Amino acid sequence: MNDTALPGAFAGKTALVTGGGSGIGAATALLLAREGAAVAVNYRSDEESARRVVEEIEAGGGTAVALRADVTRAEETDRLAALAQERLGPVDILIANAAGVDARTARPGPLLKAPRTQAPHVVQAQLAAFLNPVHALVPGMVDRGAGGAVVAVGATLARRSPEGFGALSMAKAALEAAARTLAREVGPAGVRVNLVAPGLILSSAASDVPEHVRKANADRTAVKRNGTPEDVAEAIAFLASQRSSYLTGSHLLVDGGTAML
Repeated sequence: MNDTALPGAFAGKTALVTGGGSGIGAATALLLAREGAAVAVNYRSDEESARRVVEEIEAGGGTAVALRADVTRAEETDRLAALAQERLGPVDILIANAAGVDARTARPGPLLKAPRTQAPHVVQAQLAAFLNPVHALVPGMVDRGAGGAVVAVGATLARRSPEGFGALSMAKAALEAAARTLAREVGPAGVRVNLVAPGLILSSAASDVPEHVRKANADRTAVKRNGTPEDVAEAIAFLASQRSSYLTGSHLLVDGGTAML
């Protein structure tokens, strides 16, 4: 168990984590469950990984379900939201972690050499993966009048565009704008919307990053190491909890201090 987990911090709450079967999503689902939330673990294709997350939560005495849906598709997302709430109760916390596309396919190299449809597709997929769950769940948070929390998972490359990552950089910048807009609109109803922006995180999405690149990135951080999914999960849990009750529309860097150097 993570020593920083606070048992009961999310007692009585229900969370839905998109892309919850691996990496940052899985680490977040596990942490929220340890802190008392019932968790809907969404996955698009890797059912086995999502079920392993659920089994680990249940083994620790928590409550979770694995639910399949492609959150870039509105009808599938609506069914996901309905099933999650049927199984676990009204969703109070939405963790919008899914990017809509595999990060490894979203970095085709120089923009001028990529297919013209590549960047628009990646941007559209990211926005759909955020906005579809928002449309399916946030109106209920507003109507219930009990508040709620949305945390989007962005990336530091939204504000820096490393070579070859142009499409993903644009998509994450669009996500930041969408999260800020939503924060302004639903803030009066007590629903908070925040975004975490991780740097390079050693998760399955980074499995093809060469070792020399990992080392160079670690050397660029103030703490001289690369991040882990658990590092990001801690930041997400903070923003989802009442420990950050006066934060909305915020952009929280989780990059080991790279941005200040």
